[in-house]
Amino acid sequence: MLIALLSAFVFGAVAFAAGKPIIWKANDRAILKVTGMKPPKSWSILEDEKQKSRVLVQMDNHYVLLDAKTKQAFEMSPSQIRAHGKNYESINPADTEKPLPSEDWDMRDIGPAERIQARLTTNNILLDVELPHPLNLHIP
Repeated sequence: MLIALLSAFVFGAVAFAAGKPIIWKANDRAILKVTGMKPPKSWSILEDEKQKSRVLVQMDNHYVLLDAKTKQAFEMSPSQIRAHGKNYESINPADTEKPLPSEDWDMRDIGPAERIQARLTTNNILLDVELPHPLNLHIP
């Protein structure tokens, strides 16, 4: 048991060191709509600090990375995500994982928000994420 735990820790450290980590920032104003499954009891949306077309959707204990630019989705385990100050960091699953089958990708500005949609075809689940634009408080 101890050997398995130690090897998991070492593997995790090597995986984080292998590529440049993604820094995720929580978006408390985001809206998540899920069609095709029972609504999650808890959820959150994390945004990539550098690529706004990439979000990490947390539903209960499941994490799905949606990359609207490459039109790929990846399932991530909670062990691949760790706290980094008040933000989070993870490896880029595109470097090591096979993408989930997905279709019906759409990313567009819908006025007050940016919308990312994708259908995960294995379970026929439609994820619809709305990321409100930052408030513009400049006085003309």
